[in-house]
Amino acid sequence: MACSKYTLTNTGSSIVNFSYQRCDDAMWEYQVELNPNQTKNIWLLNTTYSSAFPNSIVLVNLGAFPPVGPTPTPTATATNTPTPTATPTNTPTNTATNTQTPTNTPTNTQTGTPTETPTNTPSVTASNTPTNTPSVTNTQTGTPTETPTNTPSVTASNTPTNTPSVTATQTSTPTPTHSKVAFTVYSGTTYDSACGQYNSSITVYGDNASFDLCQTFSNVSSGPATIDMTGFIQNNARIAQLNSTGNVLGSVTICATLTPTPTVTPTNTQTPTHTPTTTPTRAYYQYSLGTGSTSSDACIDYGSAPNTIYGTISGGPGPNVGEYLYYNSGLSTPVINGYYSNGTAVFNVTGGVGQITSVNPTGCP
Repeated sequence: MACSKYTLTNTGSSIVNFSYQRCDDAMWEYQVELNPNQTKNIWLLNTTYSSAFPNSIVLVNLGAFPPVGPTPTPTATATNTPTPTATPTNTPTNTATNTQTPTNTPTNTQTGTPTETPTNTPSVTASNTPTNTPSVTNTQTGTPTETPTNTPSVTASNTPTNTPSVTATQTSTPTPTHSKVAFTVYSGTTYDSACGQYNSSITVYGDNASFDLCQTFSNVSSGPATIDMTGFIQNNARIAQLNSTGNVLGSVTICATLTPTPTVTPTNTQTPTHTPTTTPTRAYYQYSLGTGSTSSDACIDYGSAPNTIYGTISGGPGPNVGEYLYYNSGLSTPVINGYYSNGTAVFNVTGGVGQITSVNPTGCP
């Protein structure tokens, strides 16, 4: 995924915070604080920046930038070095100790030279341990003048211990669960009640750093929704309709009461109390989008011949509903009406001034 370098300056009088996904290791940084008059440089994956304080942060996109950080060195250079966890110890357990204890009292008690009748009691260790080390101990016990009753007590316990203790315990690596992004919204059972902010604001959690591109919302920061999410939610005049599980229905649109005026220059024209130490060098975001007269055409065009489109920086990385798209970096030539796509979401531009009036976060099949 492409990376960019951003410069952020807090022009307000209080501490603000922002979130983004780092470029070098793709880790999320949440609620990073930015003190008044403080400037920070960050390297992030495109479209992952978000902040609840867009009016207090002067955000400058310095363009594509390689990730800065130590070159990752492979930590496992010899992964195929098997570390046997269960080395067969060849401890012969089935030692058939044929210690023929002569129970018969010898009757021929010859006083002559003892004829050592060797009782070849092979202690056949029938232990089928992988290392073929037979412990055949031919213990010739020369018992003098004993005519043993050849009742071999060979308890041939041929119970092959072919139970390889190498239990391939495949420890499955759990799939990491990405944290959700918090949004302050006004909810309502109807479109008008959410746009009109009739109820107190609440916090919901989306699966994308951009409100417009979230496909689902939840009332908890981890896991699925625990309540019925049916209704409408509104964030910065952008409104989405949800079903009972929090999935977005249709497109994210602008509240009818919002009548933004297109501006060519960035809207961050606040006169800061303290002069920022870093002068912004860019005043736009650059996107690669497919275009077309239908949403399907835009999705197809993105996969074959995407176009370079420019957007304002007022709403952060996007594109976002309510913002404007242009053909040039000077933001003087607005795009024509139609559909635009980043391969996943579809943005609808209407009104003839390049304004995005609705976003379908899952518009591409």
